[in-house]
Amino acid sequence: MRTPALTVRLFPLFAALSFTPVMVPGIVMFWQDNGLDTFEVFVLQAVFAVAVVVLEVPTGMVADRVGKRTSLLLGQVVVALGSVLYALGTGFWSFLGAEVTLAIGMTLLSGADAALLYDCLRQLGRESDFAAIESRTHSLRLASFALANVLGGFIIMHSLRGAMWASAVGPILAVPVVACFAPGRAPQQTRGFAEGFRAYGELTTASLTFVRKHRLVRWFLLFQAVVSGSATWLLWSYQPYMTLVGIPTWAYGVLFAVYNLVAAASSRATPWLLRRFSDGGVFLVLGALQALPPLLMAAFRLPFSPLFVLGHQAVRGLSRPIISSRVLAYTYADKRATVLSLGSLAGRLFFAFTGPVVGWVGARHGLPTALAGQGVALLGIFAILAWEYRRIPPKYRTVKPHVSDEAA
Repeated sequence: MRTPALTVRLFPLFAALSFTPVMVPGIVMFWQDNGLDTFEVFVLQAVFAVAVVVLEVPTGMVADRVGKRTSLLLGQVVVALGSVLYALGTGFWSFLGAEVTLAIGMTLLSGADAALLYDCLRQLGRESDFAAIESRTHSLRLASFALANVLGGFIIMHSLRGAMWASAVGPILAVPVVACFAPGRAPQQTRGFAEGFRAYGELTTASLTFVRKHRLVRWFLLFQAVVSGSATWLLWSYQPYMTLVGIPTWAYGVLFAVYNLVAAASSRATPWLLRRFSDGGVFLVLGALQALPPLLMAAFRLPFSPLFVLGHQAVRGLSRPIISSRVLAYTYADKRATVLSLGSLAGRLFFAFTGPVVGWVGARHGLPTALAGQGVALLGIFAILAWEYRRIPPKYRTVKPHVSDEAA
């Protein structure tokens, strides 16, 4: 029987299986082995980013209007399909189709997962447990990534394509798990396609208006955009930097696994961090941990320097449960998935505008200069955000008693 309690119990398993990146340590080699050059690799990622930007909000509205469980189930099926298409792919155009398919699936999952968990906890009278459960779930997700990376390091020694097929196993197994989920809060019903289309537009407008007016929620989403967008800068620097400092190829999978384990442990530490620091202190810690690693990597190009990335991985583990819990607490129930999707959309847009600049600096002036530029830019951005945070009036920091049940 699909109950909220069963959904809460199964949610960590879903998080662990929904995406298993076995191929990550060898993905660049896989692309090159199938005839792609560096330019085509970046075109693939650019198309993926654009597809996510275009699809993020509409798929968030699917969760709010059609149902969060339906959105998750459909998204997981599409992610599984995209993983299989990648494993079957042999060239640029087939990989392009796989990237677009994965973008569709991931945007259907984005926002709907946390919103469904929150709905189920609220039905059980346990919404105050969201941050702790989300942190444990995110920790398990990252531990799953770590295991997948270690497995991938061994598989790519024998078969790059075998690693791609192994990456498809988790998403396929996650489909029946999602099928057991409860539906969560009932979506608003509409009559006919035209009315439904108007409702989607109205929800988008209402969600954007809510974010525009609620200065604290808007600030959370801006912070999330900077963290997630700059994380993509750093991600594409990992493997080149390992090569720069002389790390052997076989160790890439081990390092990626360590990164994921640190992120997982950090996610589990979310409740401790929230008890230890005020909200302002928490976000100050996150900003420092995000900005300092690229500066240290640029200054100290030694075999141990890839360990500086651990600071960034701590932010990766902490930021999602912290920011999601804050946004959900202040957001009306009928807009939660859409507002969370707006945060993801903002992160993609941040990367879309800044990523080419980072790539140009790296191509013209070298990876160390690009890393130093990233660190300096992040310090400046976080300083501006800290100033803006202090200017938010106290009235925005009070959660209205009816916010969880009514529309704005």
